Amino acid sequence: MRSLSQIFRAVVLTALLGLAAGLLPAGQNPAQSPPGSALAVGLKASLESKILQETREVWIRLPDGYDGSSDRYPVLIQLGAGPHFLYTAAIVELLARNAHMPEMIVAALPEPTPRHHYRDSTPTRVDYLPASGGAPDFLRFLKEELIPWLETNYRTQPFRVLCGHGLSGLFAVYAFFESPGTFGGILTDGASLTFDNSMILPFAEGKPAEAGIRGLLYLGVGNERETIPGLQAFTRVLEKKAFPRLEWEMAVEADEDQGTAALPAFYRGLKWIYRDWRMPAETAAAGPDAVRAYSARLSEKYGYEIPASEKALSARGFSLIREQRFADAETIFRLNAEMHPASPQPLMNLAFLFERMKKREEAAAAYERAAERAESSQPDLAKFCRSQAERLRKR
Repeated sequence: MRSLSQIFRAVVLTALLGLAAGLLPAGQNPAQSPPGSALAVGLKASLESKILQETREVWIRLPDGYDGSSDRYPVLIQLGAGPHFLYTAAIVELLARNAHMPEMIVAALPEPTPRHHYRDSTPTRVDYLPASGGAPDFLRFLKEELIPWLETNYRTQPFRVLCGHGLSGLFAVYAFFESPGTFGGILTDGASLTFDNSMILPFAEGKPAEAGIRGLLYLGVGNERETIPGLQAFTRVLEKKAFPRLEWEMAVEADEDQGTAALPAFYRGLKWIYRDWRMPAETAAAGPDAVRAYSARLSEKYGYEIPASEKALSARGFSLIREQRFADAETIFRLNAEMHPASPQPLMNLAFLFERMKKREEAAAAYERAAERAESSQPDLAKFCRSQAERLRKR
């Protein structure tokens, strides 16, 4: 059996090949490439920054179906080099498709030069990095320019996850404590918290309990001797301060090093941030009121309205089918049909499940009920559903 790390790499490698195809340099000669056409899976924009006094690229990955919906989405902001954007976008797509988290807009800020990395990521100036100390301005850029730009140009929700690796992870932790509430979630891999004699420790410890520190903080790291002690020292500060509205987790990827830990750390970190996202089958079995109460708790946690939507219930039902928990999936689909009485789709999902379970008569009846719902507004769909019912009864 393949290890979890091997599965990560196999899944994400496939996605990276597609994502990279959409980010080929503009001047590349197609004749130099193998046959085939590019897969446009991302957007690249430019943002003029008055604060940084430069133009920065922003890479965007929109959820599938974004153009055909009116939904708003939480935002993941990925700091650092381009490859971090590639695997993060793939992980988000994988987890959202399997109902472990919501669909998200992924926005990355690739660094034009190493100098930008040292400048933007470090809160204080040190002699051995002449460009260091620019984190306060970079945080202003995120708050006053990037986030408003994203909100103007894309349909966003107010919940944001900031991701960083190494020094970018240090910046993410700094931003979380310096600007409470700007980011609801922080996800780091190998954050360089020993920078400048571990300046982040007294910085965080100096924040009073009433400072409004709140949200979800995940500190991932590989088997890195020089990094783990700094993270452990920081978690001792968190334990001592016990900020009442802060949830945090530190996890060591023992089989990974600094170069490979990012992939499992970001995967596990997103699952941890959204660990309550998957509705338990027991909640659905308790009925609509329990489902609405569950959605209300999610809304409170993430800071925006998260309804028990038809789409969310449908995704959870199909995830249960993939787990071969057919009875639980049936509970979800029946509840979905009850809570959204005008939509034919929950009944079509139920029909699909019944056919999968070889309950052909029940499947045919579900298709007929779906046809009744679709008759007035979607006559072609109604015709399709009746044909499916007829097909099942002939068998």
